[in-house]
Amino acid sequence: MIDDPYMQEAVTEEYLPSDSEAPDTIHTLPEQHYPKRINVVDELVDRHVREGRGDNVAIYFEDREITYSELQEQVNRLGNALKDLGVEPGDRVVARFPNRPEAIVSCLAIQKIGGVALPSMKLLRAKELEYIINNAEAAAVIVYDGLLEEVDNALPNLDTVENVIVAGRNGVDHDHHSYDDLVDAADPELEAHDTERDDLALMLYTSGTTGRPKGAIHTHQNILATADGYARYCLEPTEDDVFGGNPPLPFAYGYGDLVTFPLRFGASVSLVEDASPGDLLDAVEAHGITILASIPTGFNQILEQYPDGPEEYDVSSLRLGLSAGEPLTPTTYENFKSAYGIDLLDGIGTTEMLHIFISHRHDGEIDPSATGFPVPGYECKIIDPDTGEDLERGESGLLAVRGPTGMEYWNRPDKQEEVTQDGWSIPGDIFVQREDGRFEYKSRSDDLIISSGYNIPGPEVEAVIEEHDSVSEVAVVGSPDEQRGEIVKAFVVRAEDETDEDELIGEIQNHVKNTLAPYKYPRSVEFCESLPRTDTGKIRRTELREQEHA
Repeated sequence: MIDDPYMQEAVTEEYLPSDSEAPDTIHTLPEQHYPKRINVVDELVDRHVREGRGDNVAIYFEDREITYSELQEQVNRLGNALKDLGVEPGDRVVARFPNRPEAIVSCLAIQKIGGVALPSMKLLRAKELEYIINNAEAAAVIVYDGLLEEVDNALPNLDTVENVIVAGRNGVDHDHHSYDDLVDAADPELEAHDTERDDLALMLYTSGTTGRPKGAIHTHQNILATADGYARYCLEPTEDDVFGGNPPLPFAYGYGDLVTFPLRFGASVSLVEDASPGDLLDAVEAHGITILASIPTGFNQILEQYPDGPEEYDVSSLRLGLSAGEPLTPTTYENFKSAYGIDLLDGIGTTEMLHIFISHRHDGEIDPSATGFPVPGYECKIIDPDTGEDLERGESGLLAVRGPTGMEYWNRPDKQEEVTQDGWSIPGDIFVQREDGRFEYKSRSDDLIISSGYNIPGPEVEAVIEEHDSVSEVAVVGSPDEQRGEIVKAFVVRAEDETDEDELIGEIQNHVKNTLAPYKYPRSVEFCESLPRTDTGKIRRTELREQEHA
């Protein structure tokens, strides 16, 4: 962390895309014409208190109800505590929690004092945290004590972290700052920092096929724009709505559904820590969830594990379901609608674009075989992957998007050039635009494996598997799976040894689980004599993928 705020601003600018590298942004909706000076937390929390909604419930968690006034006070206290520790405007601060109220409070407190919230996936290991935190040059980490171990393991190699704040909920011993003590001792009054609409407010790290995480950066107006476009026009929320679901808050999808959208409209959010299908149904009944967000795997699990769910639970409050993270099949759509009586809105979004930019509207004619239309405020087109020329409707090609958000990376000019073309963002998805204007998803254009909504870069898993002494060569691809969409599959060429195959599979899987986030481990391992390669010696992963899909 740098003491001089002007120096901090200069350093930050070095990490942002230049005007020529950044995508064009357009603001065609009147709701997205924000004043130059605006703070997202003033809009999401303080405004509701000023306008008389302070007693409305903002967060349901277990048997607790947190009103907007109570949320404001908690945010103010933590924000003041962070300032007292030396956190300055522009500083990046990691928030590492499961889906708990402290996660929302932490992100809002960071943003209210002009900092940049960096939510961290709870399954990340120390090695992954080291890269992300050092790359972001984070000044502090706020962490749930149940997730402290990997932070402590990474701490000796963290270059810029000066403070670790621990929310003690499980009695874990530590010698860091206490979240509760800091909040209790802090001033409950705090004015939002005088941020500009283009100041950074949120960083979300995503991995591409290189396995090297990339920090997607988002401004105060970017966050608000997702609510004032997709949520306002496709969902039409009111103060009476209760958003709920199981997407993790560090996912852009989860951050929008469970933070931005409910708070933008004075509605409520139901948080469930480590939600199983039964936990979600419990929350629907207990908290009156009206808009349920999940991924297709989650909806399938509800149907499979609770075939009598609508009879066992009071789900009468539900009015709409949201699905993203992987393609929603017409079968899942029809089965869930038949059982629960609600539509599921499929959507395509990315961490870089912050939320969904193609979807149907809740009150429109939904065709479950297509993703939908461009969300109000966005423009989409299909281009030739090789020439960049616009393609006619009905032709399969690369999706290009333009709107109030765009794809921008922190300190990654190499990747920035790959994801923009003539001012348009290129998410890397293959689509077809039908004659009726709907966009139909076809596939990813790269090697990213999407399993149960998690984005898993194959080469990252390969690098870990190759560390095993019994592995000579390995290639990792996605293999179709009915429940998860895809699973990670490893094709392994063995080194000369006598290890039993079943034993070796277990060792490989455990090694990946202990090195990377557990969801990245190969659920299937196939041994082979050799891997298909090009004339230049590169592994032909496309051939392996085609083999699996066949």
